[in-house]
Amino acid sequence: MTPGMASGKPLSVFVVDDDPMIVEFVTTVLQDAGHEVRSDLVGLTAISEIAACRPDVVLTDLMMAAVDGLALCRELRRKPRLNRTAVIFMTSRTEMVWRDQAAAAGADGYIEKPLDLDTFVPTIERIVETGRNPK
Repeated sequence: MTPGMASGKPLSVFVVDDDPMIVEFVTTVLQDAGHEVRSDLVGLTAISEIAACRPDVVLTDLMMAAVDGLALCRELRRKPRLNRTAVIFMTSRTEMVWRDQAAAAGADGYIEKPLDLDTFVPTIERIVETGRNPK
């Protein structure tokens, strides 16, 4: 159990990012915190992989070469089996317009890159424990 997880259950996390260094870094940080991590580097098969593993949370970049993170989030919200999965964007886009678009797509959280190691894992745990935001 990580200090921030009241349930004592590790999170199942799915990471979608087209930067292999980000995927490796995020995977290491989350695994070191006791969570289970799967990932998709390109994003083209992310929906089917997410449907197969049914994670607690999806961490995705906002803008990727092959996949639009906003479209990915909207697609997850349309799937009955996945629409309650927490979606958190990890992005270097700091402008409010991007936060607004993420919220409109159904995102539960927005974490700016570069990632703050002191708050990264606790933020994810808090969002998942709180549950999906009512839309």
